[in-house]
Amino acid sequence: MGRGFAAALGLALALPFVFAGTTFLVVPTTEGAWRGVIDPPGLGRVLLALAAGGALAFVVRRSPGVAPSTWTPLLVGLLAAAPLVPVLTGRGLPLLAFAWPLMRIALFAACAVVAVRVALTRPRWSAPPEAVWPAAVFVLYGVWWAGWPGPAGPQGDEPHYLTIAESLRTDGDVDLHDEMEGRAYAPFYSGTLAPHTSPASPPGREYSIHAPGLPALLLPAYALGGYAGARAFLSLLAAITAWLAFRLARDVTGRVPLGLAALAAIALTPPFAFYAVSIYPEIPVALAAALLLIAARDGASWRWHTAAVLAAAAVPWLHPKYLPLAAVGIALTLRRRAPVRSAIAAAALVMSVAALLFFMHAHYGRASLSAAYGGGFGEDVTLARAPWGAPALLFDRQFGLFAIAPLWLLALPGAVLLARRAPADGWRALLLAGAAFGVNACFSMWWGGTCPPARFLVPCLPAMALCVAVAAEKRPTLAAALTGAGAGVLALAQEAPRALHNRADGESALLRVLSRSLDLDRVLPSFVIHDPAVWLLTASLLAVFALVWIGGARGLALGAIGYGLVVAGLRRGPWIDAHGATLALLDGYDDRALVAVSGPVNAETLRLPLRLPAAPWEFAEGTTRRSRPIDLAPGRYRIEVEGTIVEALPTAHVVRLDLLADDDRLGRTYLEDRQPPPSFDLDLRHGARRVIVEAVGIQGTGRITAATVLPREILPRRERPGSRRPPTTE
Repeated sequence: MGRGFAAALGLALALPFVFAGTTFLVVPTTEGAWRGVIDPPGLGRVLLALAAGGALAFVVRRSPGVAPSTWTPLLVGLLAAAPLVPVLTGRGLPLLAFAWPLMRIALFAACAVVAVRVALTRPRWSAPPEAVWPAAVFVLYGVWWAGWPGPAGPQGDEPHYLTIAESLRTDGDVDLHDEMEGRAYAPFYSGTLAPHTSPASPPGREYSIHAPGLPALLLPAYALGGYAGARAFLSLLAAITAWLAFRLARDVTGRVPLGLAALAAIALTPPFAFYAVSIYPEIPVALAAALLLIAARDGASWRWHTAAVLAAAAVPWLHPKYLPLAAVGIALTLRRRAPVRSAIAAAALVMSVAALLFFMHAHYGRASLSAAYGGGFGEDVTLARAPWGAPALLFDRQFGLFAIAPLWLLALPGAVLLARRAPADGWRALLLAGAAFGVNACFSMWWGGTCPPARFLVPCLPAMALCVAVAAEKRPTLAAALTGAGAGVLALAQEAPRALHNRADGESALLRVLSRSLDLDRVLPSFVIHDPAVWLLTASLLAVFALVWIGGARGLALGAIGYGLVVAGLRRGPWIDAHGATLALLDGYDDRALVAVSGPVNAETLRLPLRLPAAPWEFAEGTTRRSRPIDLAPGRYRIEVEGTIVEALPTAHVVRLDLLADDDRLGRTYLEDRQPPPSFDLDLRHGARRVIVEAVGIQGTGRITAATVLPREILPRRERPGSRRPPTTE
């Protein structure tokens, strides 16, 4: 290795850590774009990072038997300096994306590629005992608990499943009336839990719309350890599922390294790890899917058959929509089995479904799998939604599988390779994964509600991991890079859990965390808001992946250029997100920790637009709308609201506007006929607050088009008192 390459490698290893704590900003103002950095690296950090990079480069240079090309992926670290270009010149704004959050993901990917390349140069090694793998995954998820789900605690459906478990523990039933009344959920949920009560509940009863299988499964662990015990038990099931994916891939391919590739795909990348520590039914269903795939193989023992049949019988109780997966799995398992064993297995599933129907009739008055929802499947599940829901589950920028874990793209060519290599295993994987995928693609709410992305695809992952493992044999470097990138997303989410919580509005929380200053949403397709460019962007992404699969790094370069041209042709509006960039400046502002390239910050030139969902807002009497919550740093502000009177009645008030923070009302004003535009003056010098503008129609009709926060004074970060911010899922 030459000295020049070693020096470049040392610099590439040092730069990301030099700029790890630095915020690069280009902020729109009324006087043009303000450019600068907050928290530039100090001399000590620079010297320490350069010394560490130099030491690593020296070690690399002295590595025997390893070609210099092995280390070239680490040169991606040089991109950490890319944000300096737009800050210094005002050009190349998309380069702001290469800040620390994205660079960390890139470094994970690069390190994974280097590790695989080094491993391929070494002689064969003896695999440790199989018990090591589930134990290691379980320990990994124990570490993952430390940062996930963050201070907000269990969200979405999680506290509801836990409340059912509490009812089973204390009362032995699923009536939640006394639990909701007595706030039995307080140990694991800090707010007031809005009940998910079935409309079919009898008078005086409160039955949940959620199936009782998961709370019943968690009951022993919950009784012993509460919320933490339930999470630990699900993590154990997840570790076992990862081990089963390892066994399946190893047995199908005959190679332990490919079994490890399947285990890494499951355990180290989203979305499986999200749900390994969350209270949702998908992990037990994924375990059942893995058991069914193993039991369906020729030569599987009666023990595997028994475990698979029991798991399949439990699946409808976890969620009735997974009955097709259980039925397909049982059918595959029973193929060419002894008649008596087949009859017993089929009877087990039939009896389980019959018992579930009896439960539904006894509690909700109808022997129907959808009785808890008060309607039939036709209301929420129709085949007509599948052409939209199927690609949405994979490609949507907020909730799609590929947006958070592009590794799973390898399942597409992997399925073809698997069908050629082991046709029977390939068809079984396709049918079993398709049974879960197809039902969820037909759902009206295919994204899964308030939960991390790709929840509904978790049961498909054991089958997809087998396909990924086969693809990894043909493209080991690509598989390593994508696995490392997925692990990087997990690391990012542990530090910033809000990156995984989205509203169904087209705005990706992960993209916001990757770059607060840039509007990256329009770079990827959205099936939530029915973006007219969704099909072109989706087809372009598939074309990029095809080029990468065929041409490696050259294909990636060509695909990136082509995709960039497509995005540039479709894009309307600026790259800079005025809301995110201004908020980042307000949050991090400190005149002593700021380097302004384009001049000092003038607070009165900043404009922070509030997010008004589905604006403009039309108001009639009784109409209520709320802005998105926004955390305002300590300082003084003026909030101006833009609106018009459509029809005014003799009295003046048309729309009432309240400025709210937690349970406090900080101000009130009105949109009135023949009066100046409404506004609020807000003094937050004594602490940060999360504020919301609430608008209520009083009389007549009016329209609110925009609301803007105008900073008047920004309190430097070093002078700020303790912030007062409630837990957030944003």
